[in-house]
Amino acid sequence: MTFLDWILFVCFFGLSLAFETRTRNCNPNDCLALREFAAQLVNDSIKSTWSNEINCCRWNGVVCEDGGNKSAASRVTELNLSGKGLRGKISEFLGKLDGLKTLDLSHNSLEGILLANISNLKQLEVLDLSHNMLSGPILGALVGLKRIQSVNLSSNSFTGNFTDLGVFPSLIAFNISNNMFTGEFGSKICSFSPNIQVLDLSSNHFYGKLEGLETCSSISLLQFHVDFNTLSGQLPDSLYLLSSLEQLSLSANNFSGLLSHKLSKLSNLKAFFLCRNGFYGSFPNVFGNLTQLEQLVAHSNSFSGPLPSTLALCTKLRVLDLRNNTLSGAIDLDFTRLPNLYNLDLASNLFSSPLPESLSSCRELKILSFAKNKLTGQIPESYANLTSLTFLSLSNNSLVNLSGGLSVLKHCRNLSTLILTKNFHGEEIPKNVSGFESLMLFALGNCGLNGQIPDWLWSCTKLRILDLSWNRLDGSIPSQIGWMENLFYLDFSNNSLTGEIPKGLTELKSLMSANSCSSTLNTSTGIPLFVKRNQSASGLQYNQASSFPPSILLSNNKLNGSIWPEIGHLRQLHVLDLSRNNITGTIPNSISNMTNLETLDLSYNDLHGSIPSSFNQLTFLSKFSVANNHLDGAIPTGGQFLSFPSSSFEGNPGLCGKIISPCIANNVGFRTTSPPTARKKFGWSSILGITISIGVGIALLLAILLLRISRRDTGVPIEDLDDEISRPPRLSEAFGPPKLVLFKNADCKDLTIADLLKSTNSFNQSNIIGCGGFGLVYKADLPNGLKAAIKRLSGDCGQMEREFQAEVEALSRAQHKNLVSLQGYCRYGNDRLLIYSYMENGSLDYWLHERVDGSSFLRWDTRLKIARGAACGLAYLHKEPNIIHRDIKTSNILLDERFEAHLADFGLSRLLCPYDTHVTTDLVGTLGYIPPEYSQTLTATFRGDVYSFGVVLLELLTGRRPFEVCKGKNCRDLVTWVFQKKSEKREEDIFDSSIDKDCEKQLMEVLSIACKCINQDPRRRPSIDEVVSWLDEIEIGQT
Repeated sequence: MTFLDWILFVCFFGLSLAFETRTRNCNPNDCLALREFAAQLVNDSIKSTWSNEINCCRWNGVVCEDGGNKSAASRVTELNLSGKGLRGKISEFLGKLDGLKTLDLSHNSLEGILLANISNLKQLEVLDLSHNMLSGPILGALVGLKRIQSVNLSSNSFTGNFTDLGVFPSLIAFNISNNMFTGEFGSKICSFSPNIQVLDLSSNHFYGKLEGLETCSSISLLQFHVDFNTLSGQLPDSLYLLSSLEQLSLSANNFSGLLSHKLSKLSNLKAFFLCRNGFYGSFPNVFGNLTQLEQLVAHSNSFSGPLPSTLALCTKLRVLDLRNNTLSGAIDLDFTRLPNLYNLDLASNLFSSPLPESLSSCRELKILSFAKNKLTGQIPESYANLTSLTFLSLSNNSLVNLSGGLSVLKHCRNLSTLILTKNFHGEEIPKNVSGFESLMLFALGNCGLNGQIPDWLWSCTKLRILDLSWNRLDGSIPSQIGWMENLFYLDFSNNSLTGEIPKGLTELKSLMSANSCSSTLNTSTGIPLFVKRNQSASGLQYNQASSFPPSILLSNNKLNGSIWPEIGHLRQLHVLDLSRNNITGTIPNSISNMTNLETLDLSYNDLHGSIPSSFNQLTFLSKFSVANNHLDGAIPTGGQFLSFPSSSFEGNPGLCGKIISPCIANNVGFRTTSPPTARKKFGWSSILGITISIGVGIALLLAILLLRISRRDTGVPIEDLDDEISRPPRLSEAFGPPKLVLFKNADCKDLTIADLLKSTNSFNQSNIIGCGGFGLVYKADLPNGLKAAIKRLSGDCGQMEREFQAEVEALSRAQHKNLVSLQGYCRYGNDRLLIYSYMENGSLDYWLHERVDGSSFLRWDTRLKIARGAACGLAYLHKEPNIIHRDIKTSNILLDERFEAHLADFGLSRLLCPYDTHVTTDLVGTLGYIPPEYSQTLTATFRGDVYSFGVVLLELLTGRRPFEVCKGKNCRDLVTWVFQKKSEKREEDIFDSSIDKDCEKQLMEVLSIACKCINQDPRRRPSIDEVVSWLDEIEIGQT
């Protein structure tokens, strides 16, 4: 036999053996158990696949072994149905697969409890039920699994205590994170599992102290995660006995006390997270023993004292984040020993020294923040060597020599974000500066700088955000500002600028059209940015530059002239503030074309004429003021104008309307005073009438007083509801008596209207937690200690009470775990209020785009869970109540305490305009989410909702807003940008850099789903049911 023949024989024999193993019939008992298991699932694909094949060893997700006995039927040893879209309960028959070694049902929608007969699986080595909807306790279910090596029950709703699980001698990894386990911390699992290496108890409700860790000291524990619980007390000495630890996560608890010098015993530590606790005192100077340390994140504590000098011995250190503490002294760390340093954040401390010279040796440094300290001196010339630097914040210090500092930093060619706010007090702004070709954000506010706006700024062609507020700049605003194609945020407020508003300001391309709107500026570093936006110059914080609302802020200057009608071309502008100037003329009607405006402030000017009635089309307007001008005529009605207070219009004697004084019609128009003929007839008869009226009024007041006293005697609440809301009493009476209806699912059954008013501070602006086309949302702290979200509807369609009540009650019957629960409604005067469950973690938009650590906190598995939850909620709406949402976006996806997604604002268009015979899109839809066909058909469809959901998926994948307004020739809106990257085969550039690269396969799969959803042809988009199915089939690997 030749060598080739021998090779062929071996291959044939191997294939035959494999085929024999694969085709050998499985054990009939196993086959029956699997069929019973499938019978309780809601998944046609699994059932159909399994029913067409007799031999269960050939079934999808099933692996068999013969156990060495070739004559016996094969036993099922592995069942892997991860991400198959399974719904339903886990059958008790699963416990009869007693040959099973691996059970993976992760990333599905299984619900119910974990049955105790799982403990019958004596051969089980791997159990993964993560990312489902399982609930209840797990005690008893795992008892007896002596061979178990890996348990992953994360991201479910399991409850109870885990400390008495039993003995697991082979256990290596145990993950129960993101559940609802409670009780005091216990470490018995270490004594019962001597081989455990990974222990993840994060994101639960454990409390008490870290006690009993001595039992873990004799094992090789590599990862210990207890972050996001409510653990308290000081760190025990036993923690420092875990010498094998590589990752230690203690963040977001209530720990306090000093860090012990025994920290030096954790010599293998690579990542140490202890932020957002109550630690205080100095850092122990023992980091010389932690030579493997790569990440130290200890921000948001109360650490004090100097920087420990031994940090310089951690030569592998890449991230050092100690912001928001009370550290002091000099920043005298020897940075020459930290060549790998990538992120250094010492902001919001009390350091008082010059900037460290040695930092210039950290050539890999990209992110540097020394903001809000007491640093002095100049920017060292050696900082010109920091050529990798992209983000630099030195704001709120006492630095000097702005001209010299800019001459140094211009050599940092990659610098895209430069924040120098509150330094260089009283200096002159330099006139001749070069460089800064990559600069996208430049903040030099609140420095008291003299001089004029320099021309060199216009050579920074990539500039997107420019803040020169709160200085002493004079002269006019240069007309060259119109050259800045990418500029979308401009703040020149609180200076002494004169002259007219340049017409070039109305030609900013970045604010004109959707086609040029996108953002390549991504500072998702977790470092907050600050801008000054109000009269007190207090800082308003934004997490990312892409979160800055497109704005033009020119308030509190000496500008004159009129407002250019061409300003209406800036359709993408969100905030326009021209208050406290000397602007004259009329308010251009073209402003009504700026349909994305959220804030419009024209107060304290010399404007005359009327408020254009078309302003009621500005459906996103949440803050509006024209106070203290010379305006007259009627205030627009309907839309958001129902929600503005009277202070928005005060100081204009000629204005009239519901919110201030009624308009009186005459031949000319509307007046707020009596006509001249009435004044001429004023005489003794009028005086007599007034006297009688006063007498009647006094009698009425006495009657009200007596009524109040009698109410107090009978125990009835004495709150005068008409005094609790800023509206003339007769207006309230005209719409009928107040009415409050609570549904069966309401958390507070005995709620009253007075409670609503009190819990929202009479709908005070400080209680606003959201706004949109349907009105404002207020946070309400209810008397029973719970919270609610109150939506104050702004529609004005004149719907009858009976019809309105019927629609609301129909919406209340839309019950699904991924919908925000409607608990009741209230009619008070012409106000209609909807009472919703309060979502503790706010909106997805907040976490993706606003919160400081939001992007890094939202790991990929959390993002996928949110996407799946939102898709399930939308699928329910489309199928059960048959509701088109019409405004799917990240701000309408709310997150509870477990980061489960809940759709909000569904069905509201039917409440506001019930007489529409078809669903039009003139009321709702948010820029960036609106399907292209809506501009032509004006008809909302289920496939339109799918398009909007596809954009949400892109946001989860990229971390970008769908319509970010910073421009460039190669920039597009998010949808266009994604398609461009795909056409260039550069998909890897699409994904958010904070997402673990190990998830690339799943990212690509979700990207494929998103691209199907945003297909330009609505007929080719999938249904939301198909989207849910696809998302359920995606398996996320361990990160």
